[in-house]
Amino acid sequence: MRLISNLKLKHQISLLILIALIMMILIQSMYNVFFNSLTRERAAKYAGNLMEQVALNVDTIAKSVERDSITVSYSKYVQELMVSTNSIRSAELNDYVSEIFTHTRSSNQNIYSILLLNNNDRQISDNLHYNNDILKTLGKMYNFRSKEFIKPVFSSIVRDNSDAFYYYSYISPIFSSFDATGDYSKIGNCIFLLDTRELEKLVNTTELTKNSLFLILDTDNRVIASNKGLKAGDYYENVFWQEGISSTAKDEIVYEGKKSLVQYKKIDSVNWKVISVLPIAELTSDMKPIVSLGIWLSIIMIVLLTVIGSIFMYNTTRPVMLIVRFLSHVGERNLKHRLKIPSTNEVGIIATHINQMLDNVETMTRDIVENQTSLYEAELSKKQAKLSALQSQINPHFLYNTLNCLSSIGLAYDVSEVVSISSAMSRIFRYSIKGQEIVSIKDEMSCIKDYLLIMDIRYKGKFEIVIEMEESFLEMKSLKMILQPIVENAMYHGLEMKSGVGRLFIRGHISEHGYMQIDIEDNGIGMTDKRLAELRKGIRDDEHAELSGTDKQSIGLGNINKRLKLQFGSPYGLNVVSEAGKGTKVTVRLPIIEPTGKIILLPDC
Repeated sequence: MRLISNLKLKHQISLLILIALIMMILIQSMYNVFFNSLTRERAAKYAGNLMEQVALNVDTIAKSVERDSITVSYSKYVQELMVSTNSIRSAELNDYVSEIFTHTRSSNQNIYSILLLNNNDRQISDNLHYNNDILKTLGKMYNFRSKEFIKPVFSSIVRDNSDAFYYYSYISPIFSSFDATGDYSKIGNCIFLLDTRELEKLVNTTELTKNSLFLILDTDNRVIASNKGLKAGDYYENVFWQEGISSTAKDEIVYEGKKSLVQYKKIDSVNWKVISVLPIAELTSDMKPIVSLGIWLSIIMIVLLTVIGSIFMYNTTRPVMLIVRFLSHVGERNLKHRLKIPSTNEVGIIATHINQMLDNVETMTRDIVENQTSLYEAELSKKQAKLSALQSQINPHFLYNTLNCLSSIGLAYDVSEVVSISSAMSRIFRYSIKGQEIVSIKDEMSCIKDYLLIMDIRYKGKFEIVIEMEESFLEMKSLKMILQPIVENAMYHGLEMKSGVGRLFIRGHISEHGYMQIDIEDNGIGMTDKRLAELRKGIRDDEHAELSGTDKQSIGLGNINKRLKLQFGSPYGLNVVSEAGKGTKVTVRLPIIEPTGKIILLPDC
């Protein structure tokens, strides 16, 4: 504390500003760290919920297969057929069992084929899909023909050489239900061949980010289903889990050169694993504009704090230095000089008392000093008044009051046009500065009607306006201020130079392709093919700086087109068609935004 108190005043203020800057930078850094951490946690939680959902769906499939296996295995026809030695009776039973197979496969789309195998290796199948190569592979893996195989099991994936697809099986031993001794001896096995392509449907819709990975592995760490890149049957070498973990686990790894967040979930019913890998850099990619905005705001605040702090330090230390310098030289100078500090704070009070002390010494010049001080203060007040006038800004309340004043003058002098124009302009201005970005079509059309009212007064019936929109369409929503510039272009570039009465049509409807379509069409002078091509290029072109003259029309349309595409995606925007001498039509494509705020987007083209 003593060390700080010994510093010069300007150094103390500089230290205070530096500490404030450091604290602001630290707060911004902590905010970024917290923001990234929170985003990652939410993404990890969402991925965990997706894995839980996939695991639940797999469990549901497993239970349905187990249930169907019991139904088939303990059907009286199956039981009798498994032990039957009468060829005639076996033929009759085959028909019943085939119906059971057909019904079971039709009721469970996950079942690809069914096979019954009795103790004498007699095969009873649906004779449609089953492959003997798969049966041999399963026999080597599980030895299910032995009497020791008494518990059902879901197998690892196996390949069908005939069609190159991978399948997994549910193998369940069948015990006799006709044994009167209660021994329930094993009479064979029921094998369900299950298609992995049904599992692929579960993971193909689980993409979280552009390069995120979501997959299901069997007990041998071979891929059963993956949302990208990996094929069924591939061995997956990246092992992120520990044996014995059954709940969701999280860790950070380097996958394909990117630091990624990996989560793992074990499915106990089939002894499989569900894994999600999320590149950490992509978790916050959508939030980069917000982070960038925060950084820019911090930079602006730092610059403002530095500038304001410098001004504050200058205004504080300079008068003090003037006082110190004046007192050190007061004995060497003419006593008629006075300390002039243009401040009204404590420093100004000190300067005033010093001047008063000198006034007591120089009694003969007191009146002159007082007159000079009065003149100085008057001049200072005059400058401050001018400065206040220059610094005053027109705010919305001032503009509203001005427009209301114009409206009142119009009423007073019975000039209806002034009343109408000022009222319409007031409503347009109030609407344009509303904080809402998404507004109803009805609000947009109200703004356009106010604009057309002003145009009608200006041109005195030169235009005819036709608006065709159903009430339900008016309740839909859109971006604010996208229709008025188009209508204004139609007026100035299409109808103003047309001889005779011009017509403007505004139509709105829901397209059969599933988007909102608003057509703004005029029967004005239109444009040539060359001019239309230039206009369309200007709308698409991002570098509007080269455009000039009439090309300002494409700047406004290009701005609207870019806003729509940035907000909703590539399927939306503007389309312009025109024919010289016949008119121009601008079509606006918008997503369906319901009154509740729900947005129905088309897939990107």
